[in-house]
Amino acid sequence: MSSFLIISDLSYLQPITESNIVLGGRRVFASTNTMTATGSEYAVAGAGAGAIGEMTYTITNTKTEVKKVGSLKSSKSKATAIAYAKTGNETASSSSFDTSISLNLTHI
Repeated sequence: MSSFLIISDLSYLQPITESNIVLGGRRVFASTNTMTATGSEYAVAGAGAGAIGEMTYTITNTKTEVKKVGSLKSSKSKATAIAYAKTGNETASSSSFDTSISLNLTHI
């Protein structure tokens, strides 16, 4: 025995266009920025990350080092930033990396 469903009036339905469909319900955004600078006696590093979405993560890391060994001066700075956002099937990601190194030999 077979059963059939017959729908005879679809006039109450409204058409859906692509502009009405929002996947995930929100926009996603990810941004990163890094900067480093070194000189004979200084090292600076900065990192920033931002993400907007239903599931997000950001990671920033900076490291600076200034050394003097005898007549040699060295400076290093490193910055990293990573951002990720996801909403539904929309994703956004950004990463930024920066490194500076300075070596100075001073005469006695």
